[in-house]
Parts: sequence; structure tokens; C-alpha cells
Amino acid sequence: MKNALTGGQARDHHVETEPARRPGPDGKFFTTVNDITVKFSDATPAGERILDKAGFKPAGDFVLIQLMRRGTRSIGLDETVDLTAAGTEAFRAFKSDRILRFTMDDHGYEWGVRTIAEPELRVIGRVRDDEVIILERDGKDVELKADDHLDLGEKGTEHLQTEKRLITVFFENEPREIRRGTYSTEQLKTLFGVQEGYVLEVINEEGNLTELKPGKRLRVKDGMRFFEQVPCGGSS
Repeated sequence: MKNALTGGQARDHHVETEPARRPGPDGKFFTTVNDITVKFSDATPAGERILDKAGFKPAGDFVLIQLMRRGTRSIGLDETVDLTAAGTEAFRAFKSDRILRFTMDDHGYEWGVRTIAEPELRVIGRVRDDEVIILERDGKDVELKADDHLDLGEKGTEHLQTEKRLITVFFENEPREIRRGTYSTEQLKTLFGVQEGYVLEVINEEGNLTELKPGKRLRVKDGMRFFEQVPCGGSS
């Protein structure tokens, strides 16, 4: 049975408010596969026809992935796509017999090959230039760099989040904009200009002031509050 798939179906309720896509000046409906423009007289071509029209033959050797507003999904050879729906502007084709999955900002993504480059993640996830992509693995957060490739072949589903590249923290209740990341105590003391001989403290998740010991490394999060203190004394 053929299932008509609309752009972003069951993924992003905002898509419903977007205007329907219209045919081009020649009266044909169009989309792109790996940046190759393909046109159809019929607004609901099947996945096999989309691949074939874009030159990916035999279609059964390829995986077709639809790029949506939030997320991606694989399109079966006999599944039809409504090209009048928003979110059907672009597809990716891979010579593969596998579909791999990951999440980004809690949206599901499907992909056709084992690895995906950070710049491609930015494109399909619509990640802004002022944001970074964070991989959550083994209880640690790893920031993906521009030359990194995410291996989707590892056991389990990889989970990604996007965060602002610069975050706002507070030192002595004054806002400071710094790059997100992990800092040593010494780096933070230098960054904040902590007075010589003073210690640096942070308000922990329980709301208590905690001294940052020498050599300690802390992943700094947006909104954290830091204070300098006289050792074994009161607030400065």
C-alpha cells in the first residue's frame, strides 16, 4: 500500500501553517536530490521515481532521505511524497542498504550512511552560526568541531543537542558573556579577574556556594553564578 507523506508529517506542527508549494512556471512540481533538481507532472511521485529521475539507478540500491523542517525520514520505494507540502524541497540519496538514526534537540533523524560531517549536521538540523552541536555520550558532553564526523554505527542511538556558542554567566552578580565549555579553576579566575589570594566559588545545583579547588575542571553552563571569597572568610 502506498502512503502519501507530507513534509514534516508527525514531526513539526508548525509546518501545517506554511503555505502549500506551487508548481514552477512550467507547471511542473519540483524538488532536489543531492542538489539535483528534478521535476514531475504528478505532485505525488513515489520514492523509486524520485531516485530514478535524479539518476540514482537502480533505485533499489539507494536510500532516499527527506529533509524536513525538524528531522529527516527515509522514504520507501513505493511510498509517495506530496510535493505540494512544505518540507519537500530537498532530499538526500545514498548508495546503501541501511538506515541509521540519531536525535538532535529531541527530533528524530534518519540517515543513509554510517558517518555524517558536522557541517552536514548544521544544514539538516538548521543549526545557526551562533550555536554549537553537543554530543551526549557516556555521561559527558562533547562539542563537535567543524572537521568532526559523527559515527552513527556505534551501538545505540546518538543524541545531540544544540547550545549557544556564547553563554551568559554572572561574576559578583555582574553578567559576563563567555564561550561555553569546560574550564579549569585557574582559567576561570583569570577570566573573571579574581583578586590575588582569593578563592572562586560557584552556586551549585542545590543553591549552595561551593569552592572551586585548584585544578578542578567545570563545565560552565548558561546562568551560572560565581563569587570571589577571602579564604575561610566572608564574602568580598
